[in-house]
Amino acid sequence: MARQAREVSKSGNYYVSLRGNELYVTDADKKRFAEIAAEKFEGGKVYGLEITKTEIRMAVKEPSNGISMAVKSLTTVYARYFNNVNGREGKVFEGRFRSAPLETKKEVDECVKNLKTSAPEPKKTEKPKAAPKKTAVKTVKKTETAEKAVPAKKAETEKKPEPKKNLPSWLL
Repeated sequence: MARQAREVSKSGNYYVSLRGNELYVTDADKKRFAEIAAEKFEGGKVYGLEITKTEIRMAVKEPSNGISMAVKSLTTVYARYFNNVNGREGKVFEGRFRSAPLETKKEVDECVKNLKTSAPEPKKTEKPKAAPKKTAVKTVKKTETAEKAVPAKKAETEKKPEPKKNLPSWLL
């Protein structure tokens, strides 16, 4: 069965959704995606953007080269960046991107309102808890047990099983 063609927006505004397994690792990845999106939708506009670990949602104005070409270019450039920076290879995005036309200004505003900002939220500051007082005796005991545990671990990793000598060489 053939897939259904995209609905074309008369106003040129779209809601776009991209999916993947891990779409960013750091906040710098989020920023870079937003920069690339602004660059690729240069003839159009990015009204709003939400980036989660598994999905990217945007409200955009279609550029002169069309929505499909803009998203294709955006996903290709970002995937190259993401894989290069994070030492990975392969696909970043899953399948085809989804889009829905936004015909009126009210629809665009409602869509942007529902998108969360992609900027990282400020961390809540909590009052520091009083650290329990440590005595010199406890500290010494902890370091002694840690020193004893380290050689035991090294010895376990250094032991390698000896190959069986009655097997053919191609099985060893």
